[in-house]
Amino acid sequence: MFAGFMRSVSPDEDSRSKQGREAGLGDILRLLRTVGTIADDARQSDAAIAGILDAVCDYCHWPVGHAYLLREDNTLSSAKIWSIGRGVLPTDLTDFRAQSEATVFTIRQGLIGSVAKTGEPVCIENVVTKDGFLRASGAARNGLQGCFALPVKMAGKVVAVIEFFSRDIARLDDEMLELLGFVGGQVARVLERDAALAAREKLASDFESQVQGTVGMLGAAVSQMHSALDVLGESNRRTDACGKGIDQAAHAALSRIENVAGQMDALQAALTTIGDDAGTNVETTRALGAQARDMRDEFAKLQVRAADAGKMLATISAIASQIKLLGLNASIEAARVGEAGKGFAIVAKEVKALAGQSEAATAEIAQWMDGVTGAISKAGGDIDRISDAMGDLQARAEITADQTGVQVEICRTVAGDALDALKQARVVGASVSDIAEAISHNGQVAGELSDAARNLETQGSELSHRVEGFVGQILAM
Repeated sequence: MFAGFMRSVSPDEDSRSKQGREAGLGDILRLLRTVGTIADDARQSDAAIAGILDAVCDYCHWPVGHAYLLREDNTLSSAKIWSIGRGVLPTDLTDFRAQSEATVFTIRQGLIGSVAKTGEPVCIENVVTKDGFLRASGAARNGLQGCFALPVKMAGKVVAVIEFFSRDIARLDDEMLELLGFVGGQVARVLERDAALAAREKLASDFESQVQGTVGMLGAAVSQMHSALDVLGESNRRTDACGKGIDQAAHAALSRIENVAGQMDALQAALTTIGDDAGTNVETTRALGAQARDMRDEFAKLQVRAADAGKMLATISAIASQIKLLGLNASIEAARVGEAGKGFAIVAKEVKALAGQSEAATAEIAQWMDGVTGAISKAGGDIDRISDAMGDLQARAEITADQTGVQVEICRTVAGDALDALKQARVVGASVSDIAEAISHNGQVAGELSDAARNLETQGSELSHRVEGFVGQILAM
């Protein structure tokens, strides 16, 4: 096939190309049949691609074939699938192989990226001298020149690029271009089958995981159902016991509620009387509070008058002191005039004595007034406290009266609630029989659910075994 469109410019390769053309259509058909058989029979994509590369290299007498694959990140990297023949040892390509396997191409980058972008085959006469060939240095060191790159398409998209190299310069023959798609198509078949197998395995794995997960969830649900049924049975037993207790308690509650209702009526009457007394107490404390306030006002006036008396005593004491000083001055003057002042000296002495008595009397009165003022102040303070206490007593009496009224209303409400509770207790007593009947029905339903849970558990186990067998058959196809 490639002898028809790639040929070396050396005499030997040109001779081989002519011989290839002479081989004719039979040789081409043998190559196509070989490539198709490899694509049909190979179970692994790497082995199939390697076999196709070997067949092409063997047919066109080119020593090197290599494949690049498109990755998920939309780059092309070496698949590390090589075909090496025609007297070339793997060690002869050490540099070029290492460089090729280390080079990752983006779309449009280099030879591989250009083929992936355009989807068209490319022939390069000499990669060593070709601008933009990223691996030119490795090719030069390992003696490679001619190159042909072929796109591999799936659903119109390039998913791989296969390339071939020779040690001589190569040229493209346009007359065989129509046959190029077959080789790429066979490689695409291999990749499609590999992708289909991977998708089938993933689908089978996902299906098995989902079914097994569902079966596991079903088993867990069955276990939960068993647990719930056990809890339900225990709940039914407890409910039955509670129903009997409720029946007994309902009868006892009826009599107690009736007693409470009667007692609440008596309490309401007592509180009404207390409320009336509290109202009377409020009026009494108001009158006493008013009298206490009046007494406090009178004592305030008395304190003012006592203060005025204190001021008067202070004035009298000052006059007595002045009189005493006047008598002293008169005695001094009488002594200075001699015999003529004896009569005046006697008067001055009497004045001094009178001033002393007046001073003593004033001091005694002042001491007594201090006591009276203190007593008045103390009495005024006591009256203030009594007034404040009466105010507090009045406020408390008013609060007590209000609270008594509230308690009367509460008693009325409680009495009404007690009557309602009496009616409800009678309804509860009538409902106990219904509860017992419902408990019996729940027991029957629980038994049926238990049987259904066991049946469901059996079916889940059988489904799990069937799915395992089905997935095994799918993977074996």
